[in-house]
Amino acid sequence: MTTITLSWGDRPIALETVDGRTFLRVGQNLRVDVTDASLDQLDRLADVAADLADHQRDRYRAAGVADEVAAEDGMKFVGVPFQRKPVAA
Repeated sequence: MTTITLSWGDRPIALETVDGRTFLRVGQNLRVDVTDASLDQLDRLADVAADLADHQRDRYRAAGVADEVAAEDGMKFVGVPFQRKPVAA
């Protein structure tokens, strides 16, 4: 199995139909054919998207709490420290 990593930020996510086939378009570069997807698979996709949204909300809340605590201490907090994985050159 091949894993593809794609970061799309705030680029659009939409359904599109071409020649009778239905695709889930994620940003400019990723198009997933969902024409023959079962209802179960589409429900699972929706569940995963909801879980991702919940995870991101939790990250935003955690950053907000850190800002509030820093403000109470009279300090300006810039952000939550984040260490990236090494990137191949």
